[in-house]
Amino acid sequence: MKSRIKKCVANLKALSLDALVLSNRINISYLTGFREADGYLLLTCEGELIYFTNFIYEYEAKDFGAWKVVMASGNIFKKLSDTARSLHFRRIGFESKNIPYLEYSKIKQYFLANHIELCETVDFVERIRVIKEPQEVALIRKATKITEEALEFSLEIRDRLTTEKQLNIEIERFLRIKGGGTVAFPAIVAYGANSALPHHVPKEGRKLYENYYLIDLGAKYYEYCADLTRVFTWGKITPFFRRIYDIVKKAQDLSIKKIKDGVKVKDVDNAARSFIEKKGYGQFFGHGLGHGVGLEVHELPYVSSRSEEVLKEGMVITVEPAIYLKGKFGIRIEDMVLVGKNKGEVLSGNFCR
Repeated sequence: MKSRIKKCVANLKALSLDALVLSNRINISYLTGFREADGYLLLTCEGELIYFTNFIYEYEAKDFGAWKVVMASGNIFKKLSDTARSLHFRRIGFESKNIPYLEYSKIKQYFLANHIELCETVDFVERIRVIKEPQEVALIRKATKITEEALEFSLEIRDRLTTEKQLNIEIERFLRIKGGGTVAFPAIVAYGANSALPHHVPKEGRKLYENYYLIDLGAKYYEYCADLTRVFTWGKITPFFRRIYDIVKKAQDLSIKKIKDGVKVKDVDNAARSFIEKKGYGQFFGHGLGHGVGLEVHELPYVSSRSEEVLKEGMVITVEPAIYLKGKFGIRIEDMVLVGKNKGEVLSGNFCR
């Protein structure tokens, strides 16, 4: 935690800020390890942590011991502002992407009354989170392994009487038991033509009678996420289905080969997208190639043709090319890749790859 705070302090000084107000629970947890975060964290340019919360989290926060805790029984915004004034702060940053407008208005009101400038920051902590530390990678590996086990489990329990919703419930139960009670996101189970809907919501009435279906799921292990997608088949499939599947698989292989430190994100996206376009299906691949994964299932960097980001060693990203043919089927193959100095490492092994 100290190294993370040290990086934040360096950025605060570079921006000439006296402190940063954090409202994002995940960012607070990342910097402190306190998982029950429900309040505001004031991080000063001296590396001091002051946590503002209420009665509900009083004992947990005080027992945590890594910060100074300020209980706000009344107006938490005024308490935050008055504390900043007592420390003679004049410029304080805030997380512009993570605070509702009403809260921002209240904080600004009290800060202005105390002659404190409230300064917008964007992805202040998220930019630090993007490079995973070894212990973070280990937790992501475990989350990925559990996710693969859930996919294997889905093959054991599938049958023609199982609906999308029933299969969804069973694999999420598996993820919760193995991963500690939570999941990275609601699993997607899409039978037949529903697989052409990227974020299809599993339905109770849809039974497994086609010989192909798509599952997109992710475990969460000690707060770290995984995200995998597979298309399963059995019995006879058409040559056309096989052709589309092979195009998507080849596109993924091409993009994974591009991944290494220093490569532009848009070049990784282009490796898959240009191949799919050459095969005549570019219009059926409408989303970005992938995204970062860590404490959130969708985080920086976002892998798209419009991104100006550059891959750095230690990033973990998904690679998920797809072709969606409405009314027929959709193919999406998603794996997680750790960016290395000279190449990317596919964390999701070879299960159904």
